[in-house]
Amino acid sequence: MSSTSGPEHPRKTFFERFTEPFADVAREKIGQAEDRVREAIQAEIDAVSASVRARAVQVRPSAIGFGAAALLTFFALALFFTAAVVGLAHVVELWLAALLVGATLLLVAAGLAYWARHRLPEGSAMSVTKARQVVHPAEEQVHPWAD
Repeated sequence: MSSTSGPEHPRKTFFERFTEPFADVAREKIGQAEDRVREAIQAEIDAVSASVRARAVQVRPSAIGFGAAALLTFFALALFFTAAVVGLAHVVELWLAALLVGATLLLVAAGLAYWARHRLPEGSAMSVTKARQVVHPAEEQVHPWAD
């Protein structure tokens, strides 16, 4: 007859009884090492983020100043181009003056883009290369009902 006092546990072998304390100690040490590594990584992340935040606070006024200067420069150039159109309109029709100034600006921009493209280092120029398509092994199989 079987006893009903509790569930039966399989008997542990000698090797399991011998290695179980070492396995528990090893799990504990690995857990401690993981915790230390996690804390060290988190400390590095916190230090870098604090450094970046401090640097951003230092640079913020300069960035705002450069942004405002760029915006004002854009508006000043727009006014110069408008003045060029109005000045040229005294010689030719207004629409023709706007067309001439616009075409000139377009040619200057194209020349600048051409010059900048040829100043790029080798290998970084925009070259169109077709990416090699990877075929999944399962896609190579032919469906049994395919013709």
